[in-house]
Amino acid sequence: MNLQQEWQHMSTEILTAKQNELVSKFTLDSQSKSLLHDLLFKLRWKLRWIRIIDLPILALALFAEKDLKIVLIGAFILYELFRAFAVIQFRKIKTSIDYASNTKQVLEDNLRAIKKVLSIENLWSYITAPIAAPLGLLCYKLTIYKTFDHVLAQTNFLTQVYILIPVGIVIILLGKLMNRSIFKKQLTNLEAKIEELS
Repeated sequence: MNLQQEWQHMSTEILTAKQNELVSKFTLDSQSKSLLHDLLFKLRWKLRWIRIIDLPILALALFAEKDLKIVLIGAFILYELFRAFAVIQFRKIKTSIDYASNTKQVLEDNLRAIKKVLSIENLWSYITAPIAAPLGLLCYKLTIYKTFDHVLAQTNFLTQVYILIPVGIVIILLGKLMNRSIFKKQLTNLEAKIEELS
C-alpha cells in the first residue's frame, strides 16, 4: 500500500468535490438571477404602462374645462398613488449580492416583494376597472355639456353608467388572465428554486 499515492488520491477527491459544490452553487445562483431579471423586466414594464396611461390624462387635464379638469386630475392622482405603492415594493427587490443574508432568504424576500407588487396592481384594478368605463363616459359628457349639473340633468346618464359597470368586471378578469400568463411560470420557477435551497 502506497501512502503517498493514497494521500494524492484523497486530496484530489476533496478538491474536486469542493469545486463541484461551488459550480453547482454558482449555477443555482445564476439561474435564480436570470429568473429575477426576467420578473423585474416585466414588472418594470407594468410600472411604465401606468405612466404611459396617466401622463396623457394629465396633459388633457391641462387643457380641459374646470369640471372635466377635476375628473382628469383625480384619475391621474389615483393612477400615481397606486404606482407609488408598487414602486415602494419594487425597490425592496434585491439583485445584488447581500452578504448579510443567505441566498434562500434573499429569494424569499424578493418573491414576497414581487407578489406584493402584483397584489397592489390587483387592488388597483378592483378599484379602477369598474369605474373606468363610467369615468370615460363622464369625461365625454363633460366635454359636451361642460358642467356636472348639466351632465347629471341628462335623464339617461345614470342608466348608461349602470350598463357600463359590467365592462369593468370583464376588464378585471382579463387583467387576472394576463397576469397569470405573464408571471405564473417565473413565479413557480422561483418558488421551486427556494424549495431547492431549503
